[in-house]
Amino acid sequence: MLNFFLNFLLLELTSKLCKKDGRMGRLIFASCLGAAYSMIIFLDGLPQIVSVLLKLVCSLIMVAVAFSFHRVLQYIKAVFVFYFSSLIFLGLIIAICFGMKLSFIAVNNSVVYFDISAGTIIACAFAAYLISCLVIRIYDRVLSRREIYTLFVTYGDNTVSLLAFLDTGNNLYEPFSHSPVIVVDKSKIDYSPKSIRYVPVATVNGPSVLPAFKPDKLVLKSSLGEEIIENAYIAMSDNMPNNGVSALLNYNILSV
Repeated sequence: MLNFFLNFLLLELTSKLCKKDGRMGRLIFASCLGAAYSMIIFLDGLPQIVSVLLKLVCSLIMVAVAFSFHRVLQYIKAVFVFYFSSLIFLGLIIAICFGMKLSFIAVNNSVVYFDISAGTIIACAFAAYLISCLVIRIYDRVLSRREIYTLFVTYGDNTVSLLAFLDTGNNLYEPFSHSPVIVVDKSKIDYSPKSIRYVPVATVNGPSVLPAFKPDKLVLKSSLGEEIIENAYIAMSDNMPNNGVSALLNYNILSV
């Protein structure tokens, strides 16, 4: 159960860093696989190379199960982010071990086990998760002040190109799928989709709703390259700021 909890937090952190929409069922199943792998401690005399390969295979399977991918590069990046998240958690736990002068209780199959209660480990992991989420939020907000993007929206046989910037005030989500929403100038989208969702929004003029649809494809281009945006909705507004920008991005759509 302890390994399940830690794996779940690691996958949640990976989801936030990569901006991947991890379904709860998939995250739970992937966490169960990782928890089952922890039983490897009961295998005696496992060669070092076999142990390393098994760890690698387990992590690859967990990431593949937890998230869906359209490109191999997205999958590879998510695997590296998963390892990075693991280092954050491990670093905090080891720091507490040295700070409290705790000793090792077991080393088996290259896995080190510490003399720490389950409650302490869970508390450390949860603290690492909260700190990481805070760092991600600060990173997103700093990034939003520096970059102008080009957003390509594909719907049906049409593709439109829009100038966009990350708006720290855009925290809109489609209420049913909880997908992030990009607000676009209505005059730039000549489209009447069959399936419309309405997104509640609060403005200086009071509460209202914006019609939104899920495009066939979203591509965001910046100085760092191109990125395919998954599971985001386009909300159409006729009250955009008059600054030459046609789209307001939700900062939760960007990966690291």
